[in-house]
Amino acid sequence: MEDFITEESLTQGSRDKSVRARHLAGQWNESQDYEPDDSFYPVDTTLLENFKSVHTTQEMLNFLEAHPKVELDAKVLGFCKEGKKIRSIPKAQFLEAFKHNDSAKMKEALDAFSLDDIDVFSNQLVGQDFVPILGGPFFKNLYYWQDYIRMHAQCFYAYHHDPIARAIVHITRDFVLGGGFKIVCDTKDPMGKKAMATWEAFETANNIQEQINHVTLESSIYGEVMIWKLPNNQTKITYRLAPDDKIPTGLIPRVRLIDPSNIVEVITYPEDITRALTYVWLTPTQYQTYTGSGQEGKPSQPVMKFIYRQIPAEQMLHFKINSVSNEKRGRSDLFPVLGYLKRLRDSVNYQIISLQKQAAWSIDTTIEGAQSDIDAYVQDQQSIGTIAPVGSEFVHTGKIKREYLAPATSGRGGSVAFEWAISMISAGVQIPTSYFGTHLSGGQTRASALVATEPVAKKFQMRQNFIRGIVLELWKYAQEQAGNPVPDCDVLFPEVIEQDRSTKLKDLALAQMQGWIKPQRAAETAAKEFDFQDYHWDEESEEIQKAKAQMPPGMASPLTAPPTAGLKPVPPNGIGPTQPETPAKPSAVTGPEREKLKKHYGQL
Repeated sequence: MEDFITEESLTQGSRDKSVRARHLAGQWNESQDYEPDDSFYPVDTTLLENFKSVHTTQEMLNFLEAHPKVELDAKVLGFCKEGKKIRSIPKAQFLEAFKHNDSAKMKEALDAFSLDDIDVFSNQLVGQDFVPILGGPFFKNLYYWQDYIRMHAQCFYAYHHDPIARAIVHITRDFVLGGGFKIVCDTKDPMGKKAMATWEAFETANNIQEQINHVTLESSIYGEVMIWKLPNNQTKITYRLAPDDKIPTGLIPRVRLIDPSNIVEVITYPEDITRALTYVWLTPTQYQTYTGSGQEGKPSQPVMKFIYRQIPAEQMLHFKINSVSNEKRGRSDLFPVLGYLKRLRDSVNYQIISLQKQAAWSIDTTIEGAQSDIDAYVQDQQSIGTIAPVGSEFVHTGKIKREYLAPATSGRGGSVAFEWAISMISAGVQIPTSYFGTHLSGGQTRASALVATEPVAKKFQMRQNFIRGIVLELWKYAQEQAGNPVPDCDVLFPEVIEQDRSTKLKDLALAQMQGWIKPQRAAETAAKEFDFQDYHWDEESEEIQKAKAQMPPGMASPLTAPPTAGLKPVPPNGIGPTQPETPAKPSAVTGPEREKLKKHYGQL
């Protein structure tokens, strides 16, 4: 299959630009290069099949002008007398405004970096690493059209095609999230009870458990997550609708995960990137083969269209990891080890090819004679095939010699390369090699396993705090949209490294008896240990009180100590030991009474 972007569509035909062409066409990983070219090269927008390679606003404008049948759905943020509003712009008006009005051009159309042909990055030679000498965002930020989209594409490929990369992402998700999270709030307070009811409805309507599962995976793959708080009580992401369509709405607010690669720019104040103003969404939709039939035989849906939308910052929850304070975009957990993942795959592939060659064999035949003798022998061998059947008999003169040859076995170089690469990967992602389930996973003592577990446990706990922050933001949003005060709550996760449950429950009971924690917290934590999915403190405590009320008077609870018969009562001040009473001495027994007792016990 040929690349959508051909050599003729590039400004030059160099090797580096060929790599860039394959990268933009989604086929970079077919190349054997470890580091693709970082430079920016525009795409030929005259070809319809290049739609998926459009990655700047200016290229989108050129593409729309060259292909009138391609639709555009544009919503931009504007200011009017009523204030800041979202406005839909038809395709013709959009092209007129943004192509011919210099004051209305998008940021990337004016940014000189998009036209910079100077290669300031690595020249792909070992030891020639790029080190930024100057400060500032140019050398540190992952600009979308050059660095971020390249990282995004490579990490997405590695997650789906690289076994170790997939293990890294899933191990992180499994340890951090486990069986899911739970929000705990004090429901004895009417405000807390109302807040929990609001959250349960919000959680069900938005399927928050599944969305947080995706958040945990995608934050590890992409390095950031974006959650769109849909405006105006919309329940679906909607764009330009048909004349008779209505925007679906609901009483419960909705939130949706957005692919970060759709957001080509985060517009902020230049001097303070933490003050986000707008998120710019630019992407082509999926290409549809069957679009249905609408009125007058016209398709009910377009084959494809471009989405251009400016989303106000107050509608977007943006969380990033693995980035410093002056970076707009996050970095994947796989970012520092992408090169070693590629080398590891190559070392395995080359080793397997070597083993295939070692398992192969060949026949070396020597014939002393003329060319006619060789031709006759070859014709005879072709009639029986390369591999002769069992029991075959070869008849020839002493002038013909047949020998079976096998390649010599190679050394241990492939295994050593595997160990080096996977050790570097383990160091880069802070996950022990033993977690990956390879042939290097065994042979550890308990002490060494505990030492290896301690750092990765801290890493997973930090990621739990990251996910906890996202859940708390959703909790706050749900309460504010319902008009409720925002009470304090806690987000419970499974233990990263499970301890002995019996010992933990004993410690939990001791903490409650000493008054260090309240009974509700102790009960809900114990329910989490037993994996009770339907545990509710209010219901359980109510049933316990009913059961106690139905117990007969004086009946000891099975969880209390037995009655203390024969013990002195506790002093009023509660101080002092309780000692058994000294039994009273029997009174003197007269002679006749003594005889009666003897007679009585004698009969027994």
